Amino acid sequence: MFAWMPGGLTDEFPGIVASVPGVDATSVITTATMHLAASHEADGALVDQPPPRFVIPMHGAIVDAAALEPIFGLPEVGPDELILGEGSAALRRLGVGDTITFEKGNTLTIAAIVPEHLMAGYEAIAVTKEHFVEERMESRAVLALYHGTAFELNSEIASQVEEDLVYDVRTRDTSADQGGLVVRSQVFIKENFGEFAYRPTGSGRFQIDPDWVSENIVDVRIPLLGQTKCHKKMAAILTDIMQDLEDNGLSNVIDRSAFAGCWNARYIAGSDRMSRHSFGAAADINIFNRADGGPGSPTNPELLKRIYAAGLTSGHVWRNSDPGHFEFFAVVEG
Repeated sequence: MFAWMPGGLTDEFPGIVASVPGVDATSVITTATMHLAASHEADGALVDQPPPRFVIPMHGAIVDAAALEPIFGLPEVGPDELILGEGSAALRRLGVGDTITFEKGNTLTIAAIVPEHLMAGYEAIAVTKEHFVEERMESRAVLALYHGTAFELNSEIASQVEEDLVYDVRTRDTSADQGGLVVRSQVFIKENFGEFAYRPTGSGRFQIDPDWVSENIVDVRIPLLGQTKCHKKMAAILTDIMQDLEDNGLSNVIDRSAFAGCWNARYIAGSDRMSRHSFGAAADINIFNRADGGPGSPTNPELLKRIYAAGLTSGHVWRNSDPGHFEFFAVVEG
């Protein structure tokens, strides 16, 4: 089971989870933005190297080595080794024995490639924090070996914490396809929108490789929303949604003054985790308006009906609610 807090773990939270009857063991997961500087095949042949001064951001995790097998069900690896999910390995064309060099100059060998459901949404898992930049780490989740259901664990935790504490509990193998998640993993977004190299510039922002931008980001006028920059795939989705509203006499569903754009090269506020806006895979529509379902509301049923049908998800259903934020979630067939 995962017990996680969107704003980062409080000092007391891991101990509370560990104290629940039926919890045999716990491990704190430290989320890390890992910066790939180069990758090589086992024989030393170069696979990937970003442009000078740029790195490729990976959504990684650092866990206790002793917890890998009993709690995570993952193979044991050493301090200079790395575990990749199948999607992450395929994305960067790497196999067992190949290596990744990170921004600090350290090189880790890929010791295992495992199914995505074992990765809990991370692109890479390591066991040594020293390999990565401390400022890009954040402890946000506790993995618990628990004999019970997610509902039962949630109830036990709820009885010991303040009522307004924001956290959630889910099973590790829950998938978005089963309706258990409301956001996709970063590797899923990369598979659909492409992976870019970037250069952090400070204040929560970064410069993305201009070649990726020119290939993927378009400057487009979208009905009801106006001019904006967006990933070409997202631009097509938003155009279809807004044109359908307009064609059906529902233009009042959208408050153009409350459209805050699509593509924005930045981290999630207050973190070093990639915003979906940085891929141009999210849009802020009717943002900050009242979530009362009326005209101009981010929860207007006519808007939500089209948002979901187009394969997007709405931030208003998140545990850490964000009404008006809509991002890519699923490939819609036909």
